[in-house]
Amino acid sequence: MSETTLQQVDNYRETSQLIREISTSLTEDQLTWKPAPEKWSVKEVVAHLVDSSFVHSVRIRKIVAEQAQDFILYDQDAWVASSRANESSFEEILLAFDAILAYNARYYERLKPEQWEHKGLNNGKEVSAADLFQGFIRHVNIHLAQIQRNLNALPAALR
Repeated sequence: MSETTLQQVDNYRETSQLIREISTSLTEDQLTWKPAPEKWSVKEVVAHLVDSSFVHSVRIRKIVAEQAQDFILYDQDAWVASSRANESSFEEILLAFDAILAYNARYYERLKPEQWEHKGLNNGKEVSAADLFQGFIRHVNIHLAQIQRNLNALPAALR
């Protein structure tokens, strides 16, 4: 594994800490508030990251072990809606995220350099394990920004 990839795995591991730093002082009302009915609350965003971590976990393992397999696709909005995350403990959601991050990070650290080049298919386009990993890090950062946008948009009564 290259030094760059090791640093990226460390950054991947730190994602949960970033969420905790953003949300440490939030009330239940702030965690469950939605900027619009079709938008996600902070809890739902983090629950989505748990869901997408599970899917990503399967995708990357299929690429490394089976090569050239189609990615597992899912309807993220349906998953979030059915999870009823706003009825869950935020700490439980974070613990699940911590667990899957730790498990996946250990897996990434064990990959051999050539395994990072194995490819799978995403809607007919070849994507390497390294590309998938990078894409997931970008995905998490997009949702960290989404959490911040939610907090910036909180109505005055919830601040």
